[in-house]
Amino acid sequence: MNLNLPMYLFNRGILLIGFIIFVQGDLFAQNYLILQKGTNQKSRITYKVGDEFIYLQKGNDYYIRDFIREINKDYIALRENVLSLKQIEAIDIRYKDERNQTLDNLTLLPFAGGGLLLLAGGINSLADDGSLRYSSGVLTTAAALIGTGFILKSLRYKKFKVGGKRKIMVIRKSELE
Repeated sequence: MNLNLPMYLFNRGILLIGFIIFVQGDLFAQNYLILQKGTNQKSRITYKVGDEFIYLQKGNDYYIRDFIREINKDYIALRENVLSLKQIEAIDIRYKDERNQTLDNLTLLPFAGGGLLLLAGGINSLADDGSLRYSSGVLTTAAALIGTGFILKSLRYKKFKVGGKRKIMVIRKSELE
């Protein structure tokens, strides 16, 4: 009987470890909140637990900023609110959408180019004439570059309005990959 006791404890230990691993995998499986327009998966925006969430709730005329604590199929538990997916009218995606980072970088280039052109034109006029004067070509080109920067700045994606092709979905991490 003494020889069977260690084997019995070993088998129980293996079963216990297997059970803990099985339960732990299910407990740590995380849900993600997905914003998607149509079937295009390239432009989907993903939120996870801990992310900042800026949303417009139906019936309100102002956006609310909160942090996600839990994502479930039926609701989102935020730090100060519990929200049904059907209550969300729009989501502010200015700082979440990766395409906005690209547009921000592209916006900086024309601003910097226009500023450098004005600086170089001013330095050249000081070196040639001893006074600060700009030619019409330098002013026109600098104004066009700076204007292009302002136009690109206004093209950023600001809101994700729910409805039509734009949907909010909750999926598990295994479905995301």
